[in-house]
Amino acid sequence: MQKSTQWTFWALILIISGLELNYAQQLKRQDAIWARSTDGAVITLDGFLDEPVWAKAESLVVKYGQSAGLPTSGWRSEFQADAITDPTDAVVKFLVSGNQLYIAFNVKDSSVGGTPDWARWDAVLMSIKDKANPTRPLNPIEFFYTFWYLNVPQYATPGGLPRFIGKYGNFDDTTRTDAQRAVWDAGFRVIGGQTNDAGRDEGWIAEMRISVDSLGYNLTQSGGDIVQLNFSIWDCDYVYEGNPSTVSTARTHVQNPWGNANGNNVLRVHASPSVTVNTLTLPEVTPDLVLQNGLQIAAPIIDGELNDDVWSKVNSFNIAWGDSVIRASYAGVGPYQSGQYQPELSPGLRPDILDPSYATVKMFFKDNYLYLAADVNDQIVQGDGVYDLADGISIILADRNSFNDDNVFDFRLLRMSFGPDSLPKAFDYLQQLLDSTSSSFAVKLKGATTVNDNSDIDEGYTVEMKIELTGMLGYENGLGDKTLFGGICLYDGDVFEDPLLNYGTRTWWFREHGGGPAAAWIYMDPNNLILSADDNDLSIVPSSLQIKGNFPNPFNPTTVVRYATPFAGEITLNVFNLLGESVASMNQVVTSSGNYEFNFNGSELASGVYLYKVSAKNNQTGKYVESAAGKMILMK
Repeated sequence: MQKSTQWTFWALILIISGLELNYAQQLKRQDAIWARSTDGAVITLDGFLDEPVWAKAESLVVKYGQSAGLPTSGWRSEFQADAITDPTDAVVKFLVSGNQLYIAFNVKDSSVGGTPDWARWDAVLMSIKDKANPTRPLNPIEFFYTFWYLNVPQYATPGGLPRFIGKYGNFDDTTRTDAQRAVWDAGFRVIGGQTNDAGRDEGWIAEMRISVDSLGYNLTQSGGDIVQLNFSIWDCDYVYEGNPSTVSTARTHVQNPWGNANGNNVLRVHASPSVTVNTLTLPEVTPDLVLQNGLQIAAPIIDGELNDDVWSKVNSFNIAWGDSVIRASYAGVGPYQSGQYQPELSPGLRPDILDPSYATVKMFFKDNYLYLAADVNDQIVQGDGVYDLADGISIILADRNSFNDDNVFDFRLLRMSFGPDSLPKAFDYLQQLLDSTSSSFAVKLKGATTVNDNSDIDEGYTVEMKIELTGMLGYENGLGDKTLFGGICLYDGDVFEDPLLNYGTRTWWFREHGGGPAAAWIYMDPNNLILSADDNDLSIVPSSLQIKGNFPNPFNPTTVVRYATPFAGEITLNVFNLLGESVASMNQVVTSSGNYEFNFNGSELASGVYLYKVSAKNNQTGKYVESAAGKMILMK
């Protein structure tokens, strides 16, 4: 049989070029960056960045007045009366060596320094999420490198250095232990001046090293790891000059400004032993979720019943209280930023969860609408009117046309839950959408389920939502870059005759509410079509060798590749990376024309985009043919 494990150079160029045209609107992820390995090079923490590897490091531009990366990077003046005359302009770079993460902050600044007063400082305020702690979402660990001289005013001298505050520094003095330095250290340099306003400075450089293995990360393992962090650069100007009209403080942040709290989002810093300063092409960081396009299939009737054809063909994921296996199946940082919470209904009282929540969620898009279905299992369905006792589900989405005081998208909470009258109701921003757009939702109780009746055992309910993305959620007709930011939260409140046994829970995928803790990067793929019944008719004999797509797509780690052949023969599935290198192949023999499939397992492959094609040899004629190329996305 003719071998087909290599494509010709020009065929590969044509295929990749076609994919680039088809996906030209896809927005490159701005919440993720690669930290290349130094490949053995030594970095000295002196603030000079003169090691050649820094020139090969990936970088972020952080400027006041512009986003340093969607969806939640922003900026603001710390004091409303301040006029920002010297706005922040910085470049931040990332490298790794073993489990040491190196970050360089190169900041243009004409006035470097700080005082004992609140926010009158130049600083880096950073949080790294503690992966060593089993809490979900991960706890934030603060790294504050600052000219804030509270408790140590004698340290505020011209030419003084910033101090380390947080778990690996001290709030009340400037001393540090060897153990603290082993985890976090930095070198600092002022460019063109001193840390006062006697003359104009040019800028400052902080060169940091953090031992991230102390926080549970392992950058040296096969496949590497993703360090979850966020930071803000604080910029106080002209504080020593004595002219209040010129003093100002601004902060410009990447994904979230604060160091001691979970909020907004995290920057995903990817690192792997195989990605070095000499790597020519960086691995693609794929979306957390890719939604299918319902263009060729009938939209569901929004009646709460999930019996429409489309729902049987749409990818799904689960959300469940207390299920670490389900949470671990989420993409990217999903296993660590997704989580659960049980509020205290009475101080110090959290009763046992007798009926934990469980839901299967499906989403797709069609035209200018996002469709959501949720199948919720619940043995006690009730509605109390109190948020902490709600039964229901919400989708949280960034409003692409509305911004908060930090110049970050407002995230809209679209919540459905049951009311005291036992009826499903729209809460929070969902009601505004229903009032002003063609959005809609419906709920269907499963089996003999009753609401607010504890004399029986319920089964749960199903929910359908149709969300208009244009208009109030800020998307243009056609959905622009077709990127959503958000998450899903499942609410489960159970009420008993003894109120001390009452409890409420919230379990979420990426985002609990409008404020965080993270945002999933979701791509509405116009080329990932949901097939109609006619498209999937197995009785049609094809006239040529055709691929019928793969399902699910994205997948982890298995997917079914469907194809149709016009003759019996030997069939080969070949899978390639975007460099055209063969990474996997499978063979089968079919005894007649028709529709067939391969069950492909990508467990040995890294996350990313792969191309595939099917080739066939006709057993009667010996003729050899190949299909067009398809695209699959593996997301682990």
